[in-house]
Amino acid sequence: MKAIYLNEQGDYEKFIYGDLPEPVPAPDEVLVRIHAAAVNRRDTFEREGSHGIRIRQQHVPGIDLAGVVEALGDYAAFTGKLAKGDRVMGVGRGGAYAQYGRAHMDFVVKIPDWLPYEEAAAIPTVFAAAYQALLIRGEMRLGEDVLVMAAGSGVGSAAIQLAHAAGCRVLTTASSDDKLEKAKALGAGVGINYREHPKFSEAVLAHTDGRGVDLLYEHIGSSVFEQAYRSLAPGGRLVTNGVTSGHLAELHLGRLWTREMKLIGATYHPSEDLPAIARLVERRVVRGVVDRVFPLADAAAAHKLLESNQFFGKVVLATP
Repeated sequence: MKAIYLNEQGDYEKFIYGDLPEPVPAPDEVLVRIHAAAVNRRDTFEREGSHGIRIRQQHVPGIDLAGVVEALGDYAAFTGKLAKGDRVMGVGRGGAYAQYGRAHMDFVVKIPDWLPYEEAAAIPTVFAAAYQALLIRGEMRLGEDVLVMAAGSGVGSAAIQLAHAAGCRVLTTASSDDKLEKAKALGAGVGINYREHPKFSEAVLAHTDGRGVDLLYEHIGSSVFEQAYRSLAPGGRLVTNGVTSGHLAELHLGRLWTREMKLIGATYHPSEDLPAIARLVERRVVRGVVDRVFPLADAAAAHKLLESNQFFGKVVLATP
């Protein structure tokens, strides 16, 4: 099969496009003929060796995939949950930058015939992360004010849609007015350009009559933590699941306990949340947001675009 792989970490030239053996699914896995794979920040960390991520052998990046079930492990076939030929999207075992990839049977879900593979690949990780952060860990409630950081990111564009669908007023930040207009088309009610308002908490307070937001989804890291923290209302919840800009932040403990605020960590649980997300997609309540699609062989160009931050939504690779 054709694949993008790494023998060592480093810059874009470390990517190799070539032939590798097709993977074999374990008993509880499916083998997917991948038609599209989304590019995630973690993929760039894997390639460059940052954020504590190391590879010790030949490595095919990528976890978000969409395609057709090609084969099933014995137990996966026994359950009858999936069958050969099913169109699916999901989170793989790694190795999504290839024509074939493995995934646990509970980490993929069927998709409707009308959904393009490129859009489907843009959904699993970012929606699972946003769903867990907002609805499960953040306990988002009808009518709340919700601030979503970085509207132009994949997880930001997903969170805006989920919060809007839940009947919340969505405030969001972005680096340009163009991105904010796109965010409003997804359901954001208030857009804040953080380049024009680096102390964006002041704009948040202005739009909430000085109160702040009930729930804040922060997935960037230390560079925005202080301003995000200042944007919370009394009793507000800040949910975090990203450290792209740094791992360490200062915390005003007095403000935390006197205002009875909550800081909450979240990860993602595709096996628990993807079925609900798939239903929302099928009902056309939410959608995958694709900025640009690159051929698999151009994975380096896709990474360059992601690292430039000049995109809105997801960057996707199409496999031959």
